[in-house]
Amino acid sequence: MGQFADTILDLSIPGVRTAAVEDPDGILKAARGRILIDEWQEAPEILGAVKRAVDADLAGSPGRFIVTGSVRAAQQAATWPGTGRLIRVRMSGLTQSELEHNNSYNPIDTLFRDQAPTFGHSALSRQDYLARVVTGRFPDVIGRSERGRSRWFDGYVDQLIDRDAAQIATMNPRPRKLRSVLSSCVARTGQELNKEATARDADVAKGTADNYITLLEDLSIIQRIPAWHHKRLHRLNRSPKIHIADPGLAAHLLNVDVTALERDATLVGQLFETFVATELSSHLETTEHRTELFHLRNRDGNEVDLILERHSQIVGLEVKSSASVDRSDARGLMWLRDKLGEAFHYGAVIYTGTLPFQIDDRVWAIPASALWRPPTNP
Repeated sequence: MGQFADTILDLSIPGVRTAAVEDPDGILKAARGRILIDEWQEAPEILGAVKRAVDADLAGSPGRFIVTGSVRAAQQAATWPGTGRLIRVRMSGLTQSELEHNNSYNPIDTLFRDQAPTFGHSALSRQDYLARVVTGRFPDVIGRSERGRSRWFDGYVDQLIDRDAAQIATMNPRPRKLRSVLSSCVARTGQELNKEATARDADVAKGTADNYITLLEDLSIIQRIPAWHHKRLHRLNRSPKIHIADPGLAAHLLNVDVTALERDATLVGQLFETFVATELSSHLETTEHRTELFHLRNRDGNEVDLILERHSQIVGLEVKSSASVDRSDARGLMWLRDKLGEAFHYGAVIYTGTLPFQIDDRVWAIPASALWRPPTNP
């Protein structure tokens, strides 16, 4: 975030924090240009000063303040004076576009273009994709050895479970039980949320499992993708899907590497879908138009792994970890297209092969690298 600011006020530094507590308006007036306020919850008084500065700015200059905080910030704050003045942006790990130093490409906007995008051939192998899965997107693990990455993930989970969870929870979470619920969620990543099964796995009451799942979501370890509904479609399931927020963290907690993934057809499918789902969810914050992410499954066995909805237009995505796909892999997409008609904008089977090709009307097979490498047609 520092690259976007002219002045950085890190409130975790004692001297800066003291100044923010004693004279929040003065510290902002003395700062120049765009101001990044980091760890704002260490001196909540600073938010009142931000509010007053925004209200006093008659020119209404947007983006003057960037305010960031820890996972417990919103829960610790007694009030939130930024309503109507601050826009909340959910943060995630680095996207694959960012890892390849292309910060401007948004695949969601590309998939909604009027003209169907023409993606190029991919040079990545299935093993290349699986290596990206197990590495994950946390900046601090990129470039580390497998052992170094593992130790970092261990420390990250320990911090969240043993410290951060207690600081944001309304109840008093038991770390061992919370870890058991997390282990169940990891084993079920890419699947519909089943609270009863999670409770059995973790040996806790269903209510406790429900509370802990919400807590893990607040800690940004897991995320739910809601079920999609449409008035023209019936018998749709209502359970959300659950995904671990970072595929590398999921691989670590499952103690699998690329070789182990290649040997487990079920698990590789789960983690590859998590890889794609979390990659897309990271781009939702920067789309040109508001876009929502869902999944679809009905009681007749029809399903689509991921659905993007924008202005009543639908992009459907199937995720396959195999290096070759055919029409059978697009059954759900063609079913949805036939049900929705013109509302179905585009469908794609995202897979680990190298060649993009058209399967049917408005339905394509595209390499997963299309999520971070722009199409060839302008």
